Amino acid sequence: MASEVTAAAYSSGVPEISRDELLRRLRDSSLTIVDVLPQASYVEAHIPGAINIPLEQIQTHAREQLPDFAAEIAVYCGKFT
Repeated sequence: MASEVTAAAYSSGVPEISRDELLRRLRDSSLTIVDVLPQASYVEAHIPGAINIPLEQIQTHAREQLPDFAAEIAVYCGKFT
């Protein structure tokens, strides 16, 4: 399944997934969703199925918490609105 990539993705060098594409793929097991907000924010509200790895813990905890490094990984840092 091809992802929708925005023009902003090319300026940063990192592909971006649109909100609509993410909504379509919420149950797609080949996509891992990572919430990088602090744990308190994650507990308050998060995308269903998202894994919480606060930004300051990415380097130390990503390898142990991400189930499949070969999977596509969508990272978000704001509330899903």
